[in-house]
Amino acid sequence: MSHVPTVPEAAHVSWVPRTLLDRVAQWWRTSTLTLWAVAGAACLFQLMVLNVASYTYPHLPMRGWVIVSLLLAGSLLARRRWPLAVVTATSLASAAADLWGPRGGLNLLSMLALYALLVAAPTRDRLIGFGICALCTLIPTALAKWPQVSALSPDFIALVLVLAVASISRSRREALEHGDAQLAAQSAEQRLVAQRDAARHQARVAAELHDSVGHALTAIIALSEGMQGAGGSPQTDEAIDMMNTLAREGLADTRRAVASLQAAPGPSPDDAAETTDPLTGRVLEGPQSPSGAAGWDRLNDLLTTVRATGISAALTETGRRPLDASSSQALGEVVYVVVREALTNVMRHAEGATRVVVSLDHDQAATRITVSDDGRAAQPGHADGFPGSSQAPAAAGHGLANLAAAVGEHGGTLSAGPTADEGASGWVLRALVPFPEGASR
Repeated sequence: MSHVPTVPEAAHVSWVPRTLLDRVAQWWRTSTLTLWAVAGAACLFQLMVLNVASYTYPHLPMRGWVIVSLLLAGSLLARRRWPLAVVTATSLASAAADLWGPRGGLNLLSMLALYALLVAAPTRDRLIGFGICALCTLIPTALAKWPQVSALSPDFIALVLVLAVASISRSRREALEHGDAQLAAQSAEQRLVAQRDAARHQARVAAELHDSVGHALTAIIALSEGMQGAGGSPQTDEAIDMMNTLAREGLADTRRAVASLQAAPGPSPDDAAETTDPLTGRVLEGPQSPSGAAGWDRLNDLLTTVRATGISAALTETGRRPLDASSSQALGEVVYVVVREALTNVMRHAEGATRVVVSLDHDQAATRITVSDDGRAAQPGHADGFPGSSQAPAAAGHGLANLAAAVGEHGGTLSAGPTADEGASGWVLRALVPFPEGASR
C-alpha cells in the first residue's frame, strides 16, 4: 500500500507580491491613524487659509466660516464609511464659500473627500459624487469670472489631478485583489485535487482490506467452524473456539476500518453496544467503539488469549480511573489499544517468553501503562518490521510507530525497548496517557 497523499493546509494562502508603495497605500487606506491625521492637517490648513482671507475679505463674518470649515474638516473622519455624503457636504460648502464667502477657502476639503470617494466607492456613487463636486467647483468660478473662461483652469486641473491619481490607485488595488483571488482559487483547486486523490487512495486501501484480509479471515472462520468438535480433546476444541472468536473479532475490526476509510456513517447510539456477525448475521454482545477498541471490559479477554498460547499473563491496576463515565470510556479505549498491540507483539516476537505483566497506574492526571515480558527479541529473518528483523530500518517498527502516533493524538507518549534490569531478558513497553480534558477525579 502506498503512502496516503498529503492534503495542503487550508490556512495557507498565497498573495501577489506587494511593492513598498503598495504596502504604504494599503496602510493609508486602512489605518485609523491616517483618518485623524488627514482631518487634523485639514483643520490646521483651513485655519491658515481663513486667517489670510480675513485680511482679503475684512467685511465677511470669518468666525462663522471658521466654525463651518472645522465642522467640515471633522466630517473627513467619516469619508471611508459615508464617502458620498461627505463629498456632497464639502462640495456644497465649497460652492457657498466661492459665491458668498472667502473664495477657495474650502476647496481642499472637497478634493480630499472626492479622492476617498473615487478610490473606494462603487461606480454609481463615484459618478454621482464626481458630478456634484465638479459642478460645485466649476459653476461658482464660471459665474464669478465670466466671460474669462481661463479662470476655470486651476479648478479644472485640480479635478483632473484628483481623478487621475485616484484612478491609478484604484486600478492598482483592483489588480492586486484580482491576482489574490486567482491565487486563492488555485490554492482551493489544489486542495480539492489533493483531497480527491486522498479519497481515491483510501478507497483503494479499503478495497484491499476488504478483498485480502476480509477474505482470509472469512476462510479461517469457516474452517474453524468445520473443525469444531473434531479435535478429540477439550483443549483442542477450546483452542479452535478461541481461533474462531479471534477471527470474528478481527473480521469485525476490518469491516469497521473499511467503513471508516469509506467515510460511512457511524453506528447510532442505540447500536453502540452491538456488532453483527459478518457470516451468520447474528448480533454479538459486547461494547464496541467506532475504532474497534472495546475498553476496560475487554482487557481480561486479551489476557485470556495470551494464556491460551502458554504464556502466563497478569494484570495489576493501582489508583482510580476518572469518575466521569465518558472520560473513563475514552481513556479505556486508548488503554485497550496500547495493551492489545503490546500483547500482540509479545505473542509474535518474544521468543521463549513465559510470562507477561500488564501494569496500569492511575494518578491525578494520567494513566501509566507498562507491559513487560521475559522473552528474547526475534532473530533476523523471523520478525516483520520489529527490532531484530531483517527489514530495512526505514520500514521497521510500523506497528509501534503507528501506536505512538495514536497515543500522541491523545497528548500521551510511548516508548519501548529491552528491559533495563541487569542480567534479565525481555522487552518493556511504557505509555503515558493523560486523562481526557475535564475528567473528574
